[in-house]
Amino acid sequence: MKKKIIRRKNKVKKTRNILVSLLACLFVILAVPAAVSAAAKAPQCPKKQTLEFYNAYISGNEMPTEGDGYIYIKNLSRSAVITNIKSSNKYYTASKAAGLNAVFVQTTSDSDSIHDVKDGEKTKLRFTVKQNGKSYNLSCAVTFKKHSRVFKSVKIGSKNYAALAKGHWTVRDKGTAPKSKVKITVKTVKNYKVDSIEICYKNNKPKKIKNGGKVSLKNAAAIYINYHITAKPKYYKRPTAGYRGYFFGGTVKSPLYESFYLEYEGNMLAPQ
Repeated sequence: MKKKIIRRKNKVKKTRNILVSLLACLFVILAVPAAVSAAAKAPQCPKKQTLEFYNAYISGNEMPTEGDGYIYIKNLSRSAVITNIKSSNKYYTASKAAGLNAVFVQTTSDSDSIHDVKDGEKTKLRFTVKQNGKSYNLSCAVTFKKHSRVFKSVKIGSKNYAALAKGHWTVRDKGTAPKSKVKITVKTVKNYKVDSIEICYKNNKPKKIKNGGKVSLKNAAAIYINYHITAKPKYYKRPTAGYRGYFFGGTVKSPLYESFYLEYEGNMLAPQ
């Protein structure tokens, strides 16, 4: 009787092992085509891309800047190599962006002169993406445009800076900050959201306040409004660990994050 029970147990165990092996083989067979398909997907970028730029508004004067921005690439491998970059406009070039599925478009480096971007300026970029043992030729027609409106209102006490903020990353007020306690209220247009508001005082000590809160601006040198874009660009993916983002000197966690600086000339910080 014991021998029969042992034989039956061994038979069940053998059958179970065979089923496990068959299931494992089936999983491998199903997984391989999916992996091959994913690896074989060709990279692609938008045929046309508008890159918006900001100027500075310093004491009543428009200060131009250089043009730059990202062209995001779908199905771009982290190990991809981007070569043969050509631009139809001699003032612009591009390179693979660290930590992003994108190429970074920027003004060509030239020690003799600096090219200021113009509203409506164009370039056509062509480049080759090498990944998974294949080469892909991509192109994108880029148009630079002065940045559209971000804020419905930027109210510092009774004064509204929204009109001056349009198309500018910074505005320098000729005067000094109000010495009394004032309410600061910021409202954005669609596709933008305020993250924080900071006051920087002459003693270099920043102070965060809530949107709509009251604060003393005595000895305030600048007000920083930090915000982000909620509408993601075509093919955009979150940055990986290799990304190091900057927005006019300040670090940002992704290209979707930006800041507006309101400076008071009369209370400017002395050079360190």
